[in-house]
Amino acid sequence: MKRKVAWPVLLTALVLTVVSGLLLPGPAAAESISGESTAYTNLVTGGDGPRTPDTISTSANNAVVVWREGLRPGNRDMGYIRYAYTTDGGTSWSRPQTLGQETSEYAYHYVILYQAGSELFAYMGRTPIVDTTEPDGDGWNNDGLPISSTVVKRSTDEGRTWQDYSATFPNIGNLVFAGRPLKLANGNHAIPYWATNRENGVLVSKDLRTWTKAGSVTNGNVAGIKAGENQISLDQDGATGNELVMVARSEDANAMKATSSDGGVTWTAFDADINLPSLNTSKAFFIKDSNGQYLYIYNTPISSPDSDAYRDILNYRTKRPGAAWSDYKFFADGFELDEDTTPAGTGKGWDTYAMADEYAPGKFYVVWEFDTTRIKVNKLDISDAS
Repeated sequence: MKRKVAWPVLLTALVLTVVSGLLLPGPAAAESISGESTAYTNLVTGGDGPRTPDTISTSANNAVVVWREGLRPGNRDMGYIRYAYTTDGGTSWSRPQTLGQETSEYAYHYVILYQAGSELFAYMGRTPIVDTTEPDGDGWNNDGLPISSTVVKRSTDEGRTWQDYSATFPNIGNLVFAGRPLKLANGNHAIPYWATNRENGVLVSKDLRTWTKAGSVTNGNVAGIKAGENQISLDQDGATGNELVMVARSEDANAMKATSSDGGVTWTAFDADINLPSLNTSKAFFIKDSNGQYLYIYNTPISSPDSDAYRDILNYRTKRPGAAWSDYKFFADGFELDEDTTPAGTGKGWDTYAMADEYAPGKFYVVWEFDTTRIKVNKLDISDAS
């Protein structure tokens, strides 16, 4: 005769099995890309379309994106600055609003965001509308240069509204900010710049009001280097929190890298980093996250800007402290059927000019331009990158 097992015994065993399964460590979560959305679309704008975006996140649900909007046919690298924000993690975005309005006298070349405490700052490079020195003789500024001044806006409500903010900057020809500012252990805020004659350096400020020049890299304008659109991060191997790494777009096959041990006052010369592709394809994003891990988001280099694949695919690489760089990993390649058949801008099919901001350790909002008609956003989680 078969022996019956009492129901209380079976129930106890079942509960213990479930509890044990909950307590035992499971497999580690993998990297992920999730939640892609389009923050803005414009199929009819003049100039080179919605371009060169940036983003700041104040939480997993709240983020703001900014971008430059093209002005008129024949223009490039200039327009007015717009923004939108999300309060639901990127599922939806607010109606776009104007952050830097073009006038009969001025437009804007770029915009870069920074968060300091509960305040957000937007740095915009202003350029004149009229330029009688260009060889085409039409009297208009057609390429966003020269950059005549830096305009700053501040938000105290997570990017919903913005107000003028008074700040002074050193007199540097065609001063461009293309990378994320950061704060050093010595209390300085540091922002990377590049300027006339491929000068790549850092400005610093204690109070975000008065900015001074720290130092610059000596060989940014050398043939084969031609560095620009530089980014900075804290050094993975730094001991004081004042050591910096600068990474810059280059005409070499690889991005250029320089380091500073004193908060940007002095720099090593640029040298190609074989782990960071460039080939002058476009600006790449470079940062160290709060887990100490490097993140590099870039366009896959190709041999010719005339190729159909020019700037079409975004990849990324990661590097944990003390480890080698990961293999390249896919990030974005916009759907071909979403491309505008007669794009207002100049970059049909491009996925490029990515910028990112960390909303939790190893977790980022990433913004980029697609097709020069859309500003796209996605979340990238590298908290378990390998």
